[in-house]
Amino acid sequence: MTSAQYTADSERAMEEVRLHVSSCCALQGDGKDAWIFDVDDTLLSTIPYYKKHGFGGEKLNATSFEAWMKQSKAPALDHALKFFHEIKDKGVKIFLISSRSETLRSATVENLFNAGYHGWSGLTLRGLEDDFMKVQQYKSEARRALTKEGFRIWGIVGDQWSSVEGLPGAGRTFKLPNSMYYLS
Repeated sequence: MTSAQYTADSERAMEEVRLHVSSCCALQGDGKDAWIFDVDDTLLSTIPYYKKHGFGGEKLNATSFEAWMKQSKAPALDHALKFFHEIKDKGVKIFLISSRSETLRSATVENLFNAGYHGWSGLTLRGLEDDFMKVQQYKSEARRALTKEGFRIWGIVGDQWSSVEGLPGAGRTFKLPNSMYYLS
């Protein structure tokens, strides 16, 4: 995750996203064109935390991880930050759907702003009622709410299969590399 190969793989994936957007999307310009991003290890890097904890070799201590998140110091992933602003500048509404807890909303918003992300249209975090759902089900239901509001989801970018799979889907989904952990 700290190697040149991870960076190259991530940048290559984002090149595919850009290529797709440039050739596929007949944006309507009616305020209902949407793009979805995951947050952790898609927009913000958790590598600084995992570097101190064996890069996933240790069992995850959720209390310690949430305390780290509350510091709002996760750096932006530059390849994603650039695309985030490119798609936003095209008039596409950006929605962030994260498996982070609702209790982390203030810290998450602060971290996103500090890292250079601003202007998104929605940030969905897991409430208490979502705790017993698998991540894929939770994220699918969040997307379903957007489509019920009339949004056309052109794309989803995430580092976990649970972020990009399930219905309703998108015009296209893009999976970023992540060899540290898996969420189902």
